[in-house]
Amino acid sequence: MDLDEAVGELYGAGLGDFVAVRTRLAKEAGGDLGREIKALRKPTVTAWLLNLLARRSPKLLAEVGELGERMRSAQGEGDAAALRDARPERDALVRRVVAAAREVAKGEDRQLSPAGEDEVAATVVAALADETSQAALASGMLVRALRYSGFGEVDLDDAVAARARLRVLPGGAAGAGRGEGDETTEAEQAQEPPEPPEPPEAAELRETELRLQTVEAEVDLATSQLAEAEEALAQAREAVARARERLRTQSTERERLTKEATRLRRACARAARRQ
Repeated sequence: MDLDEAVGELYGAGLGDFVAVRTRLAKEAGGDLGREIKALRKPTVTAWLLNLLARRSPKLLAEVGELGERMRSAQGEGDAAALRDARPERDALVRRVVAAAREVAKGEDRQLSPAGEDEVAATVVAALADETSQAALASGMLVRALRYSGFGEVDLDDAVAARARLRVLPGGAAGAGRGEGDETTEAEQAQEPPEPPEPPEAAELRETELRLQTVEAEVDLATSQLAEAEEALAQAREAVARARERLRTQSTERERLTKEATRLRRACARAARRQ
């Protein structure tokens, strides 16, 4: 057993079994590897669900990788039209991943809270914006959710277990992270012409546009959640109205039966007096 195998088993286990599985794996490994395993941190509920999603729906996360690569390419080329065209696909994909995470939670007899849905959406947005975050999501080794502020790289400190060993799970996007054979040799690097320095204005524009995309995705998700909440509220109000109508009907019927019972008691009393 190596660290990769231990991490794969540990972060694919049930959240309630995490400590027991970690203890068992550390004991089986022993030595330095055992100490490394023992130091692995328990994921948050959202991270755990995303790790399960990476194992159960790798094709869905591969779509995140493919779209992220296209959006980053368009961003680097300054293709604003391509970015605008990708926005509906991005919003739909974020909603699909949130819905998939919600289904994973149901399958584990848990409920994904609104705050958890926000964390899932934020992680997807980070994966779309940042290649390393994309690899982290596809690896199934998250310890916490990710968030992209719109400026610079995503902070992955303490966000992924065994970060140096990031890899895509089987079935994931080929471009989601670098694996064996992906490294560029020094000779190849030497043959590549140096890229001209990017003007500060272009970098600032790119960062601002990415920040706008992040905010727009969060607004779209919040709007969708608000619509769902309003629909649930309307349904609850209808249920209350029906319950009140049933109560009025039952009260009327109770009043009628009470009067009928009183009439029958009086009739019985009169009959008894005549005997």
